[in-house]
Amino acid sequence: MLKNDVKEILSLINTSENICIAGHMAPDGDCIGSVMALYNFLKPFDKNITIMIDGIIPFNYRTFIDENIITKNYDNEKFDLLFVLDTSDTKRLGQFEDVLKNSKITVVIDHHKTNEGFGDINIIYSEMSSTGELLYDILKLTEMDITTEVAVLIYLAILTDTGKFSYSNTTSRTHVKTAELIDLGVNVSEIDNIVYNSKPANVVRAFIDCVSSIELHYDNKLGITAMTKELLAKNNAEMADVDGVVEYIREIKEVEVSCVLKEYDESTKVSLRSKNNIDVSAVSLKYKGGGHAKAAGFELKENIENAKRIIIEEFKELLMK
Repeated sequence: MLKNDVKEILSLINTSENICIAGHMAPDGDCIGSVMALYNFLKPFDKNITIMIDGIIPFNYRTFIDENIITKNYDNEKFDLLFVLDTSDTKRLGQFEDVLKNSKITVVIDHHKTNEGFGDINIIYSEMSSTGELLYDILKLTEMDITTEVAVLIYLAILTDTGKFSYSNTTSRTHVKTAELIDLGVNVSEIDNIVYNSKPANVVRAFIDCVSSIELHYDNKLGITAMTKELLAKNNAEMADVDGVVEYIREIKEVEVSCVLKEYDESTKVSLRSKNNIDVSAVSLKYKGGGHAKAAGFELKENIENAKRIIIEEFKELLMK
């Protein structure tokens, strides 16, 4: 079936003049890597390509993307073909959601199990470690050359969405594909240094401040903290730049569920992680969010304190069994 999809997609690319590639708001490494990999792969087709990503590009990914090519505002331009990558539902497109109704054909490529398929062509494989890994399979099936530049971006997507190959979504196939990417010219140590070993001092201070406010509940099974606007302003940091706190909390031995609350003007965004047998995507879906069993998120139209109370109560029954 994937071969047939790829054949159809190639035909659509060849017959389309104006193509858009969109990723989810508040982009992470998988989103950025996948979007930019597809963009660079399509450049030889000599099409008019538009990139749409709603949100700030985190500092450690800016090396891999020319921010000048990202559309800042959407004025209802029409597209022959739209690719939506790593985006579990239409709301995750943020300010660019309307591009869906202004595109003749939409192709969704994603690995989130909560994605019900909102495109004309839906390539959704939840068993994949990342959208980057799925995209790599698709690009290989085109039998066209995959450049080192594209390989680097796919590797970035896989690396970050597997937690440096430590998450349970990492399979033997993931490692085989990664080896192939290295053979295509990926410099593993260079990318690791850019992504993980280049934090500015102010970002580190913001991370420390956030971590120092961790609360533990239910015999230390729930770990929760907040990334507030005050904390960010104090350290002159951006929300998008302070990453990894929710994973850090999950490293605590007793913690089963970790949570970071992110304060915005009119809402609080909730990032959840879990280990063992707890499926946080089920909670996320309850609040119209999405994600995976071990990593999910959603938005609450509540302030930080109310959001914290909701989360603590939400996991009470699950963690007190």
